[in-house]
Amino acid sequence: NVAAVAIWERHFTAADRKTLGDDPYRAWKSSGRTAGMWAIIREVPHDQAIVEVAHALDWVDTETSTELLESLGGEKKHISKPTWLRDKRELWFEGEVVRRIRNASRAKNIIAILSAFEESGWPHQIDDPITSGGASDTRRRAIESLNQGLKRIRFSCAGDGTSFQWEILPPPPRRKSARKVAKKKPRRKRS
Repeated sequence: NVAAVAIWERHFTAADRKTLGDDPYRAWKSSGRTAGMWAIIREVPHDQAIVEVAHALDWVDTETSTELLESLGGEKKHISKPTWLRDKRELWFEGEVVRRIRNASRAKNIIAILSAFEESGWPHQIDDPITSGGASDTRRRAIESLNQGLKRIRFSCAGDGTSFQWEILPPPPRRKSARKVAKKKPRRKRS
């Protein structure tokens, strides 16, 4: 249960802990051990939870984790909310890394925003953790920078100027193949 305590303390929010009964040992024992707790909180299948726990605890690297998740059935498992792994500076969504923060000293505001979302359990909107509200170029620049290179989800400033929100992007439209789009030429009748 050492791994369970590490997950409990480093990766679960207060809301997550409350969902599991606020007792790490009982949650570990009644939920199916560490992976069982993760599966409940992250709303993922047990096999996927094993891989995600191993990655969160640095037992496997990101590339290996991604390969293992892809091999668990070929299709992506739908996760209703992102996961911010602050120690790795990786934002995960639906079983894949959607954003990496390379330089933590230059991304303090981004890290503050992602950490606030993670600590709150990923509601769709949180209070602004970086400014005191009102019009702010700092807020706008932080969101623009956060969205740069981001895949599958987007962040924005809420209309009231005191909060941030995130949303899932719709899948890109499917492109028709050139064969299907090309019109068939009418055949000539032979006399």
